[in-house]
Amino acid sequence: MAGPSLEVFKFGLYLFFPLAIMVHYGDPEWYHKNVLPVRDVFWPKDEDLYHPPRTSSDVKDALAEFRQKRIARREEREAAAAGTIRDAISSTTSASSSSATSRSARQSSPPATLRAASLRLAESERIPRSRDVQASVPNWAITAGRRLV
Repeated sequence: MAGPSLEVFKFGLYLFFPLAIMVHYGDPEWYHKNVLPVRDVFWPKDEDLYHPPRTSSDVKDALAEFRQKRIARREEREAAAAGTIRDAISSTTSASSSSATSRSARQSSPPATLRAASLRLAESERIPRSRDVQASVPNWAITAGRRLV
């Protein structure tokens, strides 16, 4: 093949190339000069990172916080829906007082905005109920050989 001198060269390259790379890039001076100035651009701040709860008390605190946020969002939605209904009612009453002919038409059917707002409010006030599955299953299905529910 190529001889022993090539083998010595390959051995030196395989052994010393990784060492030279580690010495060059592992130098603290090189790190302070090239890495520290741009580190904050590539790595997020510690405050921005998500730290999952690790203990049961941390999990309970996180759940309580999520629950409070959910309740606050629900109250904002309900307030917005109530405001929409008030606006629709006030626009309906002001428009109905302007002409007598339109008044009779509006009294027979409420405007679409009022209906939509009242539906949104009704949906936001609706309380989710858990239904009893056993009560909704007929007796013949309970006694059947295979499970239907």
